[in-house]
Amino acid sequence: MRKFGTDAPEFLEFQLGEGDEIYRLPLAASMPMEKMVGLQEAVNKGQAESLRYQLDLLRGYIGDAADALTAGDMTAIFTAWSEESAKQGATPGE
Repeated sequence: MRKFGTDAPEFLEFQLGEGDEIYRLPLAASMPMEKMVGLQEAVNKGQAESLRYQLDLLRGYIGDAADALTAGDMTAIFTAWSEESAKQGATPGE
């Protein structure tokens, strides 16, 4: 018999600026499917929709700190997230 859903989720952990707080964003294989499907749908709709979804996704995990991010910050976070997710075996759409 196989059991699914028993692995501990894996996260990208990061800090913003000079702050001490550690933020955690689930890697693609650990992220709920609803969020992954939403991300892929947003990517398929175009860059503006993709950016909006990424911002909303980050707000869900890091709160209001997401609103102060620059475009460069967002790019760096999601590049690192994609790289770490690929190591986990997931290939999220970009």
